Amino acid sequence: MGGLFMAAPAFPHHTFSVEYDASKCSDMSGTLTKVDWQNPHVYFYLDVKDPNNQVSSWGFEAVSVAFLKRSGIQKHDFDDNMGKMVTVRACVGKSATAKRAAAETVKMPDGRTLRVGSDYEHGEN
Repeated sequence: MGGLFMAAPAFPHHTFSVEYDASKCSDMSGTLTKVDWQNPHVYFYLDVKDPNNQVSSWGFEAVSVAFLKRSGIQKHDFDDNMGKMVTVRACVGKSATAKRAAAETVKMPDGRTLRVGSDYEHGEN
């Protein structure tokens, strides 16, 4: 009976196709405003201007901290670029009102392209 109370809760993990649309991937440029460097996924945020110069905040889901670190990506790669323009390749969320997307890559101001997610639009998830 004691083992029952010691068991860790299981948290469900979503799949890409439930939240995002692999047929709607594109590049989005904006000002990097925030990063949440935590598991199970890193999230970062951009202020993006639409064609009418209206600014909206977009949230981007990346892979885990461990995956990014194994790829040589550190939190300072984001922190050092706060307030700067970056370009994200991402697949938008299925909810039309949510300004969310699953990030594949981020092109930093220095020209480096960081792989921060799977290649969703080509079937790697």
